[in-house]
Amino acid sequence: MSENIIKKATWLDLLFDLIFVFAIAKATHILAHAHDGHLSINQYVIFVLVIIPIWWTWTGHTLFATRFDTNDTTQKVLTLAQMLAVVFWSAFIHPDFDPNYLGYLLFYVIIRILLMLMYWRATRVNPLASPIAKRLCTGFSVGLVVALSSLLFEPPIRYFVLYAGITIEIITPLVSRDILRTVPVSNHHLPERYGLLTIILLGESVIMISSTLSEIQWIDFTVGAAISGFLIMASFWWLYFDLMEKTLPGERMDTGQHFIYGHLFIYMGLSICAVFIGFTINPELSFNDHLALITIGFASLLFGLVLSFSINALIKRKFLFIYFLFLGAISMSIIINSIASANLQR
Repeated sequence: MSENIIKKATWLDLLFDLIFVFAIAKATHILAHAHDGHLSINQYVIFVLVIIPIWWTWTGHTLFATRFDTNDTTQKVLTLAQMLAVVFWSAFIHPDFDPNYLGYLLFYVIIRILLMLMYWRATRVNPLASPIAKRLCTGFSVGLVVALSSLLFEPPIRYFVLYAGITIEIITPLVSRDILRTVPVSNHHLPERYGLLTIILLGESVIMISSTLSEIQWIDFTVGAAISGFLIMASFWWLYFDLMEKTLPGERMDTGQHFIYGHLFIYMGLSICAVFIGFTINPELSFNDHLALITIGFASLLFGLVLSFSINALIKRKFLFIYFLFLGAISMSIIINSIASANLQR
């Protein structure tokens, strides 16, 4: 593909992103249920284990599309088939893996096989796709075989085997950088796609605000917490897309792996912050749990931003210190107010 041609997200790309809304919501809501005012370490672990395959399946198709998508009828049909598999797969995403495991694994494998079929087809129309498809499909196949072998084991061993297989898939592009460089990712299409999914993750904060407000009685505190939560969400949007617009245009992204893998942490951070906002409007957590939630969320976001855009890009942003001071002040304020409000209600 000529680098002079600006590849933009298609209508099918937008529909593909929309298909993942339910899966993302299910992952986020793993942390949305407190038990006696606390979130357990187990909830955080399950959240991470759930969101990684969601990010990875979405990323798999997105990276293929930015390099080799022909947007013809056959490709559209294969993409729609992958979407249908994601719809069924999402139904099996649940904190309790055991009763849902067979369906979860089956549809994950189908999604990945459809992706490998897309790569195989790309080799027939684009000679440059052949070495990339061969390397990636080899690694993906090994990972899927390992994942499928998890059926031979009982919990919890089967989960270690499953994620060993997924890990093999995830590191395959990292050890294939030399071949992937032969077809660089689009420096317009790829950021646009990740930006669109970022907006969906930001939408989780809006859902948390609206759904929580619809379930409780409004008082001065709840309205103030909702406004503060919206300000936190809007400030994330402002910083992220400011970095996107001022850092990436015109930059050759090569394999784009810092940007791609950095977004895993951005998406985890946005999900965690969405949960934090929900809990501040309807206070159920202890002070320490509130603090842990926002600290983990902010840390994940910051690490993801540094990995995706570089530390230099962040440092160059005007008023960056004031921005984080503002976020911290709002967060601490609504934590303290939520605890005080919860005590008054008791």
